[in-house]
Amino acid sequence: MPQFSTILQRFPELAEHSVAPPALLPFAGIDDAERELSAMCAAGAPARAFAMLGNVMVRRGRYLDALEAYRNAADLDPSDALAAWACAEIAYVLDDGATSVAYRTRALALQRVFPDPLSVAERTPVLLLLRDAPYAVNAPLELLLDRKRFAIHKYYVEGEALPALPPFALAFTAFGSAHAASTATQRASAFVAGRGLPINDPAKLGGIARETLASTLAGIDQVAVAGARIVDAAEVASVTLPALVRPVDTHAGEGFALLADGGDVHRHLARFPAAQYYCSDFVEYRSADGLYRKFRAIFVDGVAYPYHLAIAPSWMVHYQSAPMRESSALRREELGFLEAPQRVLPSWDRVMPRIADAIGLDYFGIDASLMPDGRLLVFEADAAMLVHDEEARDVFAYKRPFVARIRDALQTSITRRTRQRIP
Repeated sequence: MPQFSTILQRFPELAEHSVAPPALLPFAGIDDAERELSAMCAAGAPARAFAMLGNVMVRRGRYLDALEAYRNAADLDPSDALAAWACAEIAYVLDDGATSVAYRTRALALQRVFPDPLSVAERTPVLLLLRDAPYAVNAPLELLLDRKRFAIHKYYVEGEALPALPPFALAFTAFGSAHAASTATQRASAFVAGRGLPINDPAKLGGIARETLASTLAGIDQVAVAGARIVDAAEVASVTLPALVRPVDTHAGEGFALLADGGDVHRHLARFPAAQYYCSDFVEYRSADGLYRKFRAIFVDGVAYPYHLAIAPSWMVHYQSAPMRESSALRREELGFLEAPQRVLPSWDRVMPRIADAIGLDYFGIDASLMPDGRLLVFEADAAMLVHDEEARDVFAYKRPFVARIRDALQTSITRRTRQRIP
């Protein structure tokens, strides 16, 4: 079909199948691309045409249509690791875990290195060391870094053999600590040995695990940690209540609950069965106005940058579910925090450097709150916390300059380390 190669020449963005779906945005000419690709696919097209159509659908936010197109591509060409990988990531966005795992396993059986899909040219190539996991479990740095300046190669490190790698200027350990990450941590440590330290030494990830974070930050004045301990399923019923319980290695509030009595425990274990759970005491951190506040700070080379402040009526605060979009008053308060975080945490300038020193990673984030007694309550620390920009016309556009500060700091850190040194 003669139009096939010319479409990709006109729209090279349509080759970006290994990029985190939220980073794929509409581009000039996308209407023409969709029209031409839809006609080609309706007439019976090669697998790559279906993959490009899926890419268009991702950029339009039509994830169900995108998954159907990419599945067609993967079925037509079972050797296409990129199509299988796209299926895995889109299914993850759609909360279809079984489909996501199946396609991820298939993709990684075909290849473990996904070079930046666009020409590297003058860009600085950075190799991300990643777990065999969805983009949100790793650090999706294509949502933060300027891809006009940096090429992002991805190496999923849990395979036994070391695959051929594209030239890179710097390795970046872009996953956090978890029980399921033990193999990735070992393989990343073996990989960086003798190559010079990457951004984020894998050997330091153990200090930010949920069960070790309290020890890591112990001794920092005015800092408390919502520390967790690992409990076998049979032992959860004997935990002192009320308690916060979640299955080990879950994220974003999945299976996370405050259990008040034995009935709560029984129902929760039945709904979220697991071999082990994190259990911790509930710490009341509600503000005087009855609302709960949780902020995120991102650390780059020891400096803490405020990223967001979420305010909600419930103790389990997530930015996506907090009424920030609906309330201009809450957004004004968040902007005040971003402009001067000392307004929320008066000890910011003293405490944050000590947290950075104790954790010892080059790039990570914390979620925390201010307790009624003035102490900083740290909920978690993670090297793979989500950081992304906002749309210029969105109600959250006021956050853009503060995201830019984090981006600039990280890009400066990478440039300082690499100085265009390619092994």
